[in-house]
Amino acid sequence: MIMDEPAPEYVAARSVLLQALAALDSHLSSLVLVGAQAIYHHTGATDLNVPLMTTDADLAVDTRRLADSPEIGSQLRAAGFRPGTNPGHWVALSDVAIDLMVVPHQAGTDRRSARAARIAPHEKATARIAHGLEPALIDNEIVTLVSLDPSDARASDLRVAGPAALLTAKVIKIGERLEQAANQPDRVKEKDALDVFRLLQAVDVSEFVLGFRRHQEDEHASAATTEALNILRGQATAPESRIPRIAGSAAQGDPTVPPAFAALVGELITASSSLGSDR
Repeated sequence: MIMDEPAPEYVAARSVLLQALAALDSHLSSLVLVGAQAIYHHTGATDLNVPLMTTDADLAVDTRRLADSPEIGSQLRAAGFRPGTNPGHWVALSDVAIDLMVVPHQAGTDRRSARAARIAPHEKATARIAHGLEPALIDNEIVTLVSLDPSDARASDLRVAGPAALLTAKVIKIGERLEQAANQPDRVKEKDALDVFRLLQAVDVSEFVLGFRRHQEDEHASAATTEALNILRGQATAPESRIPRIAGSAAQGDPTVPPAFAALVGELITASSSLGSDR
């Protein structure tokens, strides 16, 4: 495979995303693309010897913009999706999935053990609760997403999270999984660290800082940014730190990745040091 071509799994994931967006056309203003597909929108292929690859699509739901009808579950079922075993996980006939997620402060429940957001009148398992996506709700722009299959003419306009919001979300996800790794080693996904590295490589540090400043306009987004920067400071500032080492492993053991990762994190933290959310 040529490295600047997306993996077949990524092509399929974009196809299913467009299928879901067509089904949820009435709710597009409440949806924000996050996760790997959003990251690749900002980074392109980069020069890593690892193709762009993701097997699903992640959508944050901003309940402030969400209409009561049509009911999301009914719309997705009519479009050929079925609910998965976890809340918010909707599987197409091709077995490719989309994940709908709601940030904790919009989830309609204060129970720490709750996994499903309560966004009635939409059914209970429509979306799962996911911390770290708070900045994506305010740091995004509308983008025209097209199919990655040249024979597929479909396209959809959708909000896509900005680089700073995506970095925050991925780093928090990695931090949570590193904490879980003591009891569940398979929780750590090397690809997450490599996606962070792709962002750090492709996006100028000044753009990250502008995004972080935007996050300060909202208390929930600001808190998430602070958390992510603290994780990077504690676990990504040296080549031997955990997150750079994981990224190097995901890059097929490329020895240049950990030191480059750590150096880019160092630049980011230095540039972010004047932020009120980073003090």
